Amino acid sequence: MPDSHSLVCPQCKARYKTTGVTSGKRVRCRHCGHVWRDERHTLPGLAGALDKAASAWSQLGSTTIEHADHASTMGHLASQSVPVPKPPPGEWIGRRLGRYEVKAVLGQGAMGYVYEALDTDLKRTVAIKLLPRQIEGEKTAGLRMFLQEAQVAAKLQHPNIVTIYEIGHENGYHFFAMERVQGTTLHGLVHEYGALPASQACYVIAHTARALAAGHAMGIVHRDVKPGNIMVDENGQVKVTDFGLAEVHGVEHVRELSGRAMGTPGWISPEVARGERATPASDIYGLGLTLYYALTKKRLIRAETKSGMIRHQRTAKSIRREQLPHDWPSRLRDIVVQCLQADPKDRYQSADTLAADLLRALIPQDSDATLVLDHKHDAPPRFVSPVIGWSVLGLVMLIAVLLACWYYFLR
Repeated sequence: MPDSHSLVCPQCKARYKTTGVTSGKRVRCRHCGHVWRDERHTLPGLAGALDKAASAWSQLGSTTIEHADHASTMGHLASQSVPVPKPPPGEWIGRRLGRYEVKAVLGQGAMGYVYEALDTDLKRTVAIKLLPRQIEGEKTAGLRMFLQEAQVAAKLQHPNIVTIYEIGHENGYHFFAMERVQGTTLHGLVHEYGALPASQACYVIAHTARALAAGHAMGIVHRDVKPGNIMVDENGQVKVTDFGLAEVHGVEHVRELSGRAMGTPGWISPEVARGERATPASDIYGLGLTLYYALTKKRLIRAETKSGMIRHQRTAKSIRREQLPHDWPSRLRDIVVQCLQADPKDRYQSADTLAADLLRALIPQDSDATLVLDHKHDAPPRFVSPVIGWSVLGLVMLIAVLLACWYYFLR
């Protein structure tokens, strides 16, 4: 559990004793000048909100949700193409990018920082992702990937994907503005609080699957599904982030990255580790790995080095049911097994189907059982005998004649 009385500067690691007055406020390190927002006390609220949302979801079905983005994991692959040193993050505090006034640092990624900023026209707080290099002339691989992330996310209007407000550049610096999130990643939540209850894990992965399904329907494969790219906000809402490595149908590939195993080692599928083209089934494999992590706080793929992880994943075997904890609900084990098949054809072929199965995974087995009819015990169809049928008809006609006679004599 985090130390609620100690605040550590993300930049220089200076440690401060606090009394709680800094909670939720922007703070500045007196040693290095770094400015960030103290969000330590939001984690307990996030855990509670997630539990509440997951409970309602498991009882009533899937809900609609929202929120967030952090820094991209486009990786050092792209940054290698522009070997210019990054400016320190504090250099941007108080400066403007177009109509945005930078206020604090929210997070750090492979290609730069994400900042909290004020939209001075609309008077709202936003998040700014900035590529911290001045780029003039021809677009580098890093810039093309950076812009693709914003363009793909902007195209995907979905409640489980962060909303992009604007793509811009100022004096050679490229950035995009998006909604500001009060939340943390699935990785951060599991790291602080341990393995999630099955209801919460299924809730998060089901909504992640819905977001990916929206992308798949438009020819977009995420290619970097992992706990660090899934966020949960203070209302228990879920959003997928970081489309910087996305495979987009009909869009030219970044030439410098062709033939590489794109994604984060330890979270990619066997075919992607072998350098093959990613498909929606590759994202589903990543969802299976992420679901396993959320349920156990353990990575299924482990090695001493990143290259070792990739080598291990190239020849990964299908997960078998007996390899999973026996106390998991039976259907939950079946879901994980189907996600983590070595052959993409044997996995779920639809992320929407996966989401629906996750909703049913925790329903007691008997109440959602599918009954298989046994023809040996089926009763043969019954037909009325012709003799009985004609007898009944004659009796009815006789009664009608007698009633007619009775009526005639009464007159």
